[in-house]
Amino acid sequence: MEKLSGIIPPMVTPLTANRALDKDGVAKMVEHLVGGGVDGLFLLGTTGEGPHLPYALRRELVAETCRAVAGRVPVLVGITETDMDDALAFARDCHGFGAAAAVAAPPYYFKLSQGECVAWYTALADRLDMPLVIYNMPSHTDTTLSPATIAQLATHPNIVALKDSSGSISLFNKVRVAIEPFAGKFAMFMGPDAAVGEAVMMGADGGVCTGANLWPRLFKDLYLAAKAGDTARVRELQRFTTDANMRLYAIGSGHSSIVKGVKAALAEMGLIQNVLATPFTPFSGKELETVREAVRTLREKI
Repeated sequence: MEKLSGIIPPMVTPLTANRALDKDGVAKMVEHLVGGGVDGLFLLGTTGEGPHLPYALRRELVAETCRAVAGRVPVLVGITETDMDDALAFARDCHGFGAAAAVAAPPYYFKLSQGECVAWYTALADRLDMPLVIYNMPSHTDTTLSPATIAQLATHPNIVALKDSSGSISLFNKVRVAIEPFAGKFAMFMGPDAAVGEAVMMGADGGVCTGANLWPRLFKDLYLAAKAGDTARVRELQRFTTDANMRLYAIGSGHSSIVKGVKAALAEMGLIQNVLATPFTPFSGKELETVREAVRTLREKI
């Protein structure tokens, strides 16, 4: 596949009131995102609530999304698992549906050594029938991939990119330097919304940003401004994404607040229903009104 670049939103998983897949919501999200100029879609990541969804629903989501995308942009699918065979079996199904690449964070629960990470990713990439993207997500896996580990994995012909959601610009810069010899085939993506403009200006290939679910065109404009070195425009757009981050992601408490805020906002925009996978519950009452006010304010700013 061609080297990945641009804005690749970690798409939410639209659900119905009985927590089945909302196919109408999938179709609306795909058109909203692809029509907004994004360069790919990433399913079943943190924003997509991947670990909380049953396999039957995950497969249905990938199949429906690939059908709706119809080859217009690559579809990446999260296959993070603690068992190699489960990850490979799911990846094979996704590839059959039309997915272009797999994305995997380190196996969770036990904190892994760097050597264990190298061995896991190497074995996974050796056996996958599509390219693999490394997902550095220490807040959810308790394992941080080091720059040396990422550089070592970048030598593998089937490992093509990194999504860095560590939130550390210092780590990002160390990784950027470490992978310079492989920059022609290995892409680097920033995760956190508030850092993508700066990261692209410093050499990142794009962003996998939750907020791009809401404002895909604005994030694409931010990426293009950063690629062009338009510092004033980057500062302007990055201020909006940071403001949105502070208004929508800090409601409530816990790691689920980001997903709750984004899904509530997308429901206000008429794209999906405000339903989350168990054990999460959607915002309601005062929290939901805070989301509504944030969406109104941010729309005025746009």
